Amino acid sequence: MTDSTHAAGQGHEHHGPTVQAYLVIFIALCICTALSFVANAIFGIGDWRGVFIIMLVSVVKATLVAMFFMHLKYDWMKLYFLVFPVVILTVMMVIVLLPDMVLDWTHVVK
Repeated sequence: MTDSTHAAGQGHEHHGPTVQAYLVIFIALCICTALSFVANAIFGIGDWRGVFIIMLVSVVKATLVAMFFMHLKYDWMKLYFLVFPVVILTVMMVIVLLPDMVLDWTHVVK
């Protein structure tokens, strides 16, 4: 009944990024990759500045991929149903395994 009340000119709203958004993200990822290579060429992997720049760029790239290619920007509320049980189980697993980790270090093999 509610579908017939909509005007004929109104279409359904598109959920998610468009092809143009994917191309912009792809170009941004290419620029970030080039920036990582330039930082490695200038500073080298042994210098802390090069490592810091490369790690910063990798965080930006991972965020872009997660937000757009994995659709987390548009389906953020669904993520809560996946993340919260995993966090709870992780904490429980650490608590359960903590006595084994603490008590095992006193056993020294000579």
